[in-house]
Amino acid sequence: MKKEKIQPHCVVCLIPFKRTDQVHTDTFGTQIQHAKCFMFKPEFIKDTGTYEEVVNKYPNYKKSFIVSDNPVTDLSLVAAHKLRK
Repeated sequence: MKKEKIQPHCVVCLIPFKRTDQVHTDTFGTQIQHAKCFMFKPEFIKDTGTYEEVVNKYPNYKKSFIVSDNPVTDLSLVAAHKLRK
């Protein structure tokens, strides 16, 4: 069975990434967050760049994440976020 790729979102603002969004990854969870949303101290930035650059740099991201300006909407994810509000 082939693993389906996903369109990830920022864990802070919950907005799906577009290919040109500026992002940071952190040193402990290796989460991707928008640069403007980054919630840790600057010394915890592992990497920075556009979403597309960061995904293509790390093989684990590249095989799992979609790089697109037209994000795929996962209805179960949308429903889960509506419950949080």
